[in-house]
Parts: sequence; C-alpha cells; structure tokens
Amino acid sequence: MKRLKKYQIVAIAAIMVCFLGALLYFILTSSKASTAKPHIIIIIADDLGYNDVSFHGSAQIPTPNLANLATKGIILDRFYTQATCTPSRTALLTGNYPIRSGMQGYPLKAGENRSLPQNMPTMPLHFKNLGYKTHLVGKWHLGAAYRQDTPLGKGFDSHFGYWNGFVGYFDYLAFSKMDNGTLIKGLDLHDQFEPVWGSQGRYATELFTEKSLEIIERHDVGVPLFMVVSHLAAHTGQNGTELGVPDVDQTNHKFAYIQAPRRRLYAEIVSQLDASIGRILAKLDEKQMLDNSIVLFFSDNGAQSVGMYENSGSNWPLRGVKFSDFEGGVRVAAAIYSPLLRKMGYVSDHLIHITDWLPTLFSAAGGDVAQLGKIDGIDQWDALSNNNPSNRSEILVNIDEVDNNFAIIWDKFKLLQGSYNEGLFDQYYGESGREPENPTPNPNETTVDLSWCRTPNQTPILNCTGGCLFDLDKDPCETTNIIDSEPEIAKQLYEKIEKFWKELVPQRNKDTDPKSDPIFYNNTWCTWLEDAWCYKTTNIERIS
Repeated sequence: MKRLKKYQIVAIAAIMVCFLGALLYFILTSSKASTAKPHIIIIIADDLGYNDVSFHGSAQIPTPNLANLATKGIILDRFYTQATCTPSRTALLTGNYPIRSGMQGYPLKAGENRSLPQNMPTMPLHFKNLGYKTHLVGKWHLGAAYRQDTPLGKGFDSHFGYWNGFVGYFDYLAFSKMDNGTLIKGLDLHDQFEPVWGSQGRYATELFTEKSLEIIERHDVGVPLFMVVSHLAAHTGQNGTELGVPDVDQTNHKFAYIQAPRRRLYAEIVSQLDASIGRILAKLDEKQMLDNSIVLFFSDNGAQSVGMYENSGSNWPLRGVKFSDFEGGVRVAAAIYSPLLRKMGYVSDHLIHITDWLPTLFSAAGGDVAQLGKIDGIDQWDALSNNNPSNRSEILVNIDEVDNNFAIIWDKFKLLQGSYNEGLFDQYYGESGREPENPTPNPNETTVDLSWCRTPNQTPILNCTGGCLFDLDKDPCETTNIIDSEPEIAKQLYEKIEKFWKELVPQRNKDTDPKSDPIFYNNTWCTWLEDAWCYKTTNIERIS
C-alpha cells in the first residue's frame, strides 16, 4: 500500500477540518433558523379615528412614524374590529367572535364581575406554549374581579397598566357609576398586582412607552418576545372628558391651524402616540431585534366624535362612530411591518378581521394553527406576505341581541340593521383635514384616501332599522341603501345572520358590584372577589 507523503496528510487534514467546520456551521445556522421565532409586538390605539393617521390621506395630524411603518410595511385597507373596547380585545385574544363568549354589547364597566371564559385559551397562552415571553403594557379591560381574570391570570408573564376601560392621563383614576347614582373611583395603575401611586403625575403615553422600552432592553434576544402595548391614547381620560397633553400652551401653538380647541388637544395626543411608536421601533432596532420582528398597529375601534366619551377624533369620510357597526365604528387604521414579509410596500385590500391575528401570528411564529382548535379567526399570513388571495370572504361584524342591532359583510356587500343611540351615532362626523390651512401631505408616504366616496356636503340620513345593504367597493361611505335593488343578496346575508344568531351566547353584562368600591381598598381598584392580597381600608375616606 502506497504511503502518503507528509504534505498530502496535512492537505487532507485541512480539507477535513474545513468540511467539518462547514458542516457544523450548517447545523448551527439551520438550527438557529428553525428556532429563531419572530418577536411579535402589537401596538393598540384606543378610539383613534380612521382619518387621524397621515397614511389615510390627511396630514392635519402628522404621524411620520406610523407613516414610515405603513409605507415600508403593508397598509391594511379593509381591516375590521368590533365597535367597542371589550368586544375587540375579546376577539383579538381568543380568535373568536365575541358572541361565542357573551362578551358582545356594552363594554365592561369598572367593578363589573365579567371576564373571558376560563375554557377559552388566550393569545399569550398560545404563545407561551411556543416558548415566548409574554408582556402587556397599558390597558386590559377584560375583567379583574379575581386574579385569574387579570392579564397575569390569562397568560401574560407581566403587566404594567390598568385593568379598566380608561384612566386619567396623569392621575390614573378610574371611575364607575353604581345603580344608585353613586360615583366610585380609585387608582387603577398596577405593576403586576401592586398599585403604583408613585407614578401619578407622569403622562400616560410617556409612562407606557418607557415601560415598553424597559421590557425590550431587558429582554434576552435569544428568546422570542410577545408584547402588547395597549395605549390609553386617544381615549378620553379623567371622568371620561379629559384630553390630557403634557403642555397645553405648546399644543395650542403647535396646532394653531386647527380651529377647535379640543381637536388641538386630540391632535397632540395622537402626535405623542406616534412618537411612542417611533421610540419602540428604534429600541427594537438598537437591540438588533427589528430584523426578526413583526410589528402590528391598529385601533381597537373608530373614534368617538360625539356623545359619551367624545374625543374629537375623526372617522371622515366614513359613516358612524364608536359603538356603531357602520364603517366609521369598525373599519380602522391599521398597518403591519416585518422584514419577514416577502412582499411589502403595498396596500392590502384583503378582508381581515381582528380575530385573524391569533392564527396569523401563530402561523408566522411556526405554530400549527390546528392546535388553536375551532376558532373564527383565519390564518392570513400567506395572503399578506405574498399578497395572495385571502381565504376570508365573510365577517360577522356584530350581533347585539339586547339592542337588536347586527351587521355582516360578505365579499363586497354589507348588511346592517339597527340604529345607534337613537340615530346620533349613525351620521357623518369629523374634520376632513384637507383644507388649505392644514399641512401638505408628504408625497413620499404611501396613502389610502377614501375621500372619493362622498363629497364633504354629501351626508344623507338613512334609517336602517328595517335593514340596509351597501356595496362597499363602490360605496364605502355607506351613502346608498341598495337593499331593494339586490333582494337576493340581502336574503343570503339574512340567512347567514340567522345561523350566527342561533350560535350566540347571551350577553353576560352585570351591574357594578358595590363590593368593588375602591374606598374599601385604600382608594385602589383591587381583585375584590379575591381580596386576600388587597390592602384593606380602616379609616374610610373617599378621594375627591
């Protein structure tokens, strides 16, 4: 047998080392690729108007960070939520229409013993099963009578924020009115379960942003992050009327071109929200997490332009406001950004419902959607990533069996029946923001502008108590009822509604429980039906 020379042995050894090194690198990088689940960050605005983001064609309130996210990502032109806070958050976290759990109808009141069903797993629980660390900053609004009803009982590893529907922008007090007319209120700012009195005086948007940045800064980038940042902005604050801003004089100067004083305050609230989004994106980039992140932004419903909790937001040119199932109440500003999307920089006209985010994000994280069980949400990741046709052709917008209102969308048609707040919420409200005195839109921003669907003075009054049918492709502003000219379409949609009506779980709304009164717990909202950990008040004195 021929003996190898020394230099040949060295050469073979070098080749083997290179081969083994390449093999090891392939194994390691393949393993990393298969386990590097994307970080998922969901940012939710509260009562933000459809017309109050610059990527919808109005620059009256500049939102450069949102516009950057939307332009580089995907604008979701036909994204729908529920018409109010609690139902929307129920749909998001469970992937189910609220009628499956009796959480439709009026939002949860402070001190009301109502919560998500124990047998309905939540989004953070599903993501924990995939190895994610799960965090919530800001609003919950899905129950707090027991500890198991709060965010920490529903799958979040941490929560800094408030349990009820809204708080003051600086004092963090939440209130509720009992049946006898007594107004009860107390501090609703918690770090896990601990009340946080020391943050009173801090501006809510800034405080929640800083807590979000702290979570990102402390996070081990080798572990996937699931974080929901649920802002108070742009809901009214203290006592349901406050539009809190850091500096009123500065706000009036900054938005002097806006005539209505409350609209100026609202504009600054939205501006502060936009700045928060910019800071969160910058921190993700700084931590080298952004390239492997999915960032989703949307409002939980439309703006409340009139009535209780009026915030001066604008859903222009759409009909209706929060609480109504007209487009202004449920078709909201939304965008998604991720380098993991194969196609970006376009406007999606896919029909998407808030229930879809559970299976869509779960799929994007490598989860088997079949493990989620039977839900109403549909996996839209491929449709969004490749701009392929969506599997969704129908959305149950709402059934409110108490007020006898309902709405359903099938393809381009929408059937709606009912009236909202005796017709007050059925009309057109809000500024167009397109007058000459307003800032000029940035030509480099991708925008969706529905101003074509009606003229500013075209505000027809409709009575939909007997049913209205709209063609949303031609008439997203719901100006014309075509139910008489399309009887077969209306018939099919009524049949679909009837099917859902038979599956409906009745609303579980309750009155405010007098036992929840913060006066018993040092003027702090607490888990009053499991109060062993609550601080009990000995000298009862109600805060003013």
